[in-house]
Amino acid sequence: MVSNSKTNEVSNVVFESVKSVLNKRGNWTGRMTDLDTLLRRDLKKNVPENWPGSPSALRVRLNSVVNRLRNAGMSIRFVRASNRTRTRLVRFTNNNL
Repeated sequence: MVSNSKTNEVSNVVFESVKSVLNKRGNWTGRMTDLDTLLRRDLKKNVPENWPGSPSALRVRLNSVVNRLRNAGMSIRFVRASNRTRTRLVRFTNNNL
């Protein structure tokens, strides 16, 4: 089992990464897989060893920092695409820009 401090560390990294990406881009919409790729690219070689191993695990981490993101002026919505596949998407908006 992963210790609580390591869980908090990863949650903090997820929070800071999302915040950094949104400060650069403003708004972003995509699948959790795309978000994982984007955050890993933003972190470069500083990805923690206990980084979520799947898009669903990243969603759990994201859920733990949703309120912090909203308090920082960013809105986050989990939606489904309106096409036939109804792909699950996450939509970020930086209200500070």
